[in-house]
Amino acid sequence: MIILFQLIPTLFCFNYEGIINRDLNHIMNEIINGSLPEGRLSIKDVENLFTELKSISNFVHSQIIGESYLNKTIYSYALCSNFTNQKPTILITSLHHSREVASLQMNIYLFLYLLWEVEHEQNPFYINMINHNCILIVPFVNIDGYQEIESEFNKHNLQPITRKNLNRTIACYQTDELAGIDLNRNYAYHFAHDNIGSSNDPCDETYRGSAAFSEKETQAIKYVVQNFNIKMAMNLHCFGNLWVLPYSYDNEELDKDGVPYLIYEDFKLNGHFVGHYQIGHAIELVKYTANGEAADWMLSQGVIAISPELGEQYYSNFFNNFYPDQEQTIKLLKNQFPPLIHFINYLPFQPLIKQLYQYDLNEAQKLLNNQTSNKIYVVDIQCINHGVTNGNYQNFVVSNSVQLIEAFYIDLKYDQIIEREKIHNQQFIKIKIQNNTFSTDQFPPRSQIIYILIFQEVQIGSEVKFYFDLNGEKHSNTFTLTNFNYELKQLKITSLYNLFYVSLLIILIVILGIIIVKKKSKTIKQYHITELVEQRPENIDLNLQN
Repeated sequence: MIILFQLIPTLFCFNYEGIINRDLNHIMNEIINGSLPEGRLSIKDVENLFTELKSISNFVHSQIIGESYLNKTIYSYALCSNFTNQKPTILITSLHHSREVASLQMNIYLFLYLLWEVEHEQNPFYINMINHNCILIVPFVNIDGYQEIESEFNKHNLQPITRKNLNRTIACYQTDELAGIDLNRNYAYHFAHDNIGSSNDPCDETYRGSAAFSEKETQAIKYVVQNFNIKMAMNLHCFGNLWVLPYSYDNEELDKDGVPYLIYEDFKLNGHFVGHYQIGHAIELVKYTANGEAADWMLSQGVIAISPELGEQYYSNFFNNFYPDQEQTIKLLKNQFPPLIHFINYLPFQPLIKQLYQYDLNEAQKLLNNQTSNKIYVVDIQCINHGVTNGNYQNFVVSNSVQLIEAFYIDLKYDQIIEREKIHNQQFIKIKIQNNTFSTDQFPPRSQIIYILIFQEVQIGSEVKFYFDLNGEKHSNTFTLTNFNYELKQLKITSLYNLFYVSLLIILIVILGIIIVKKKSKTIKQYHITELVEQRPENIDLNLQN
């Protein structure tokens, strides 16, 4: 009987086999049914899951990125087609602090959601994303600490307070759980800036270690950032529903024209946050600083990073909030998912055709310094790239209803207003074209660009389509090209006809006026004669001469 009760948890534990073939609700429910007490995922659960995923999907890849203090292998898992470390990538880590268990479950769910959207929904946005980019997750940064938590769960069904790694170089008061290195204070950017944002006390929760990157676990993350094309990163923590933006070591200002600042500001406005959330720098949100922090260092390496503190405070016992039960975990997965997926969606090249404008003959001659004729047409196309990746390996296409003979581009700031009257050809950078197509490599992240396109003579009213060649996405902008030269000729002819008709009308009016005046003069003369005749004879003064 005792053996039977011991088997009950395993009968209902994490069923990784075929998980991606179910719907999202089933996937979410599986994540809260791991083999640990309260359905939490074990290290073995996650390893089995990714072994299964790699066997059924060509989009899932694993990499060994380093080892822990106790020589456990630290894996990363990539979601993309034809994996290479050159593809623009977002890095998502969990368990820098081993007791923050909900961060692991969210990391796995994000990965499964994106894979499910590609495999089952055939979502063109995510198909394009994984064709040109990678999502790379590291589930267990502090794998040693999590192994200790698993052990405590299984032995005593306790909720350990282990936060740091197991490099316990000194015995601490109360319990060894307080010893070790805080991995999220062990990065190089402003390491040991002060003893407030990190501690020099080995028994303090924020003990930073002896030197930046002294720990094998942070060395593994450093390896990823420096050897993969990491553009963005999310270091998942819990709890608090706080969305912490760099810099955390102090209140250092960001360049307001830089891509990171633009992304952070957009994320603040459009992040789909739920509940009693806050977003900003650590000093604004929690009234303390953190130096040697992962996102700070990543941003210093050109990576747009954030450190979300997932989940609100549910329990009066502080430590219980690191281990939400199954019901609260489902709530957390649903409420905190929208901002996280919104942040991931910044990763790919996201071009938008904002406006098209055709120049008339006079404008075109002025724009090109009279180096034009009445047989060509000039169009400018205003485009915005909302993403953090440029257009590598993708193209801008013009439909064959016209013949593209030259193409140029002009760089602008993301929010700059176009003043067409100030555009001049010294700003033009020529683009190599082939078959009405050209590369978008020159379209930088989070920027605005104007393409200047020159066409040969075409049929009047030709319909032209412009679009970015995004795999799987069907976006096009249709524009009816106006033959200004023909219209100008027609306008001249029409003007001559109009002038003739107006002149004829004026002549008719003049003739009619003359006739009316003559008729009126005759009437007046007759009136005078009649008036004279009607007078009395005696009143007529005859001037007779002898």
